Amino acid sequence: MKKIYVLVATALVCSNLSAQTVIDFENVSLNPETYDNGYAGSSNFFIAGFTFSNIYDAAWGSWNGFSISNITDNTTAGWGNQYSAFPGSGRNSANYGVYYPEGTIQGNSSLAIDSFYISNTTYAAISMRDGDGFGKQFGSIYAGDGTTIDGTNGEDYYRVWVIAEGYSGVKDSIEVYLADYRFADNSQDYIVDGWIKVDLSTFGILPYSITFRIESSDVGSFGINTPTYFAIDDLYQSQIEGIDENEMLSIDVYPNPVQDLLTVKGENGTLTLKDINGKTILSENHFGISVLNLEELKVGIYFLELVNSEGKAIQKIIK
Repeated sequence: MKKIYVLVATALVCSNLSAQTVIDFENVSLNPETYDNGYAGSSNFFIAGFTFSNIYDAAWGSWNGFSISNITDNTTAGWGNQYSAFPGSGRNSANYGVYYPEGTIQGNSSLAIDSFYISNTTYAAISMRDGDGFGKQFGSIYAGDGTTIDGTNGEDYYRVWVIAEGYSGVKDSIEVYLADYRFADNSQDYIVDGWIKVDLSTFGILPYSITFRIESSDVGSFGINTPTYFAIDDLYQSQIEGIDENEMLSIDVYPNPVQDLLTVKGENGTLTLKDINGKTILSENHFGISVLNLEELKVGIYFLELVNSEGKAIQKIIK
């Protein structure tokens, strides 16, 4: 599965994480083959210290944010089956969350989300697979009407940007492809039909708030034609203990991604560059500004640490 990591900004606070717990939505009481889209008027779902945003419009019978579902129908096409996950169930239990078309998972400074699982909904997946007269059939050169050439040459994609924020306001992000038809070898084209893990542990922050942005190659006059849904389950979260804002340093690096010379600005201290496996690539003293020659590094992801008596900061470096 293709996952492309994109740096926005990172910093690491000094803290300790307690044992993980998992949010699997099973504490939401549902009858079999039903859902809760906020129609009861309670707004938002409060689960294990996190708030899953939900806004329900009774006048229109519509909602946005998160619904909770255990619908297992993964064969019926169309909007009427909008609450179904394409895998046919939750990851390890009956319940799961359904996202549409914008929403937030919000915790607090004592909780962090380490990872979660994501998949397509049946509505979105079948729309991409077969087309539905509005959304196009992925891989086709035609728009959803089946006659207008849309200019994609069939190189379609559907992806979700996961934007995580730490308690200090620092952000990092990752994009996850739920469908990708851009391969030279068409046999590699795919629509996700199982649960895939989104790992936030490589971020240099402790994410307590997550927002999402959906992008698709199928765009019309009024925005994305692909149904802007996804399913989510099994969010692993940890308790953050001993956070001390005085122990957090600031560090600025550019350009990032880097080809050869990387400029580093920040408090005096020691700079250490490590690869994704934790192996130290270089270590040197830093006095306000440094220029690192990374020309010989292989393409990949690295982590640059700045450490002094006040604490530590980490930046993810992309080569």
